[in-house]
Amino acid sequence: MKLHRIKKEQEPAYVKNKRKRRIKRILRAVRFILVTALFVTTAVYVALSPLFNIKQFKVNGSSHYDAAALAAASGIKTGRNGFRLLFASKTRTGLFRVGDAEKAVLENCSYIKNVKVRYIIPSTISFEVLEREPAALIDIMDTALLIDREGFLLEIDPAIDDNDIPVIRTSNPGSAELGKKLDIPEEMLLSAFKVFDTIKEVDSKNTDKLLPEVDYIDVSDMSNIVISLQSRIKVKLGKADDLHYKINAASSIFIKNIKKTERGTLDFSAGNNPVFTPEVGG
Repeated sequence: MKLHRIKKEQEPAYVKNKRKRRIKRILRAVRFILVTALFVTTAVYVALSPLFNIKQFKVNGSSHYDAAALAAASGIKTGRNGFRLLFASKTRTGLFRVGDAEKAVLENCSYIKNVKVRYIIPSTISFEVLEREPAALIDIMDTALLIDREGFLLEIDPAIDDNDIPVIRTSNPGSAELGKKLDIPEEMLLSAFKVFDTIKEVDSKNTDKLLPEVDYIDVSDMSNIVISLQSRIKVKLGKADDLHYKINAASSIFIKNIKKTERGTLDFSAGNNPVFTPEVGG
């Protein structure tokens, strides 16, 4: 009897190739996971090492606050790990920026309009500051409030002696919180600064200057804006229109036609021509 062997059926080549490719993909994935895990573990270990602890602070753009003051305002202390600081921040404002510190600085530093607090590897915190510029003193019940042009409160009763800083009388803001905007109608502030800027413009063309004689600008009544000069002459401008003419005329009349001993009111609000009314006995 003759024995016949049954040949084993061979797998098609494409099946073998498919299995090999699958195995290679699995091996690559495993290798990638292991390498990634090793890299992350190493990176975390290195990042949390003392090498990345905060050692110094740098400040750019601030004339009112030094590095120590900004560091204290931000709540960041030397010795704290920079990466831990970034991870712990609840506010995200940008790459390597410490949002919580930025928020704290804005809340604690009234002169600062904007700030970027960055962690610079390995051990530096950088403060990039944009400050508000003092623009006027608001006179409220014998209290001076220093503000910028947007009406944000910078200081209360500041020690300042500068003729370029006008004194403005307005409606009562009700409350005054450092770093916050006063509750004063924007129209009042805009009109006051418009008067002040016009005085500077007129002075720039005249030899005799009016600005050094100005005590305050009163815009509490927008229909009748008042300038006080040397605490003895009140100039009633009326509304904030034709200011260049009114202030140019007021400057000329005050300097050339009103005696240094006289007191009274120079009124532009009644008509086209100004009227000076001396005080009785002035």
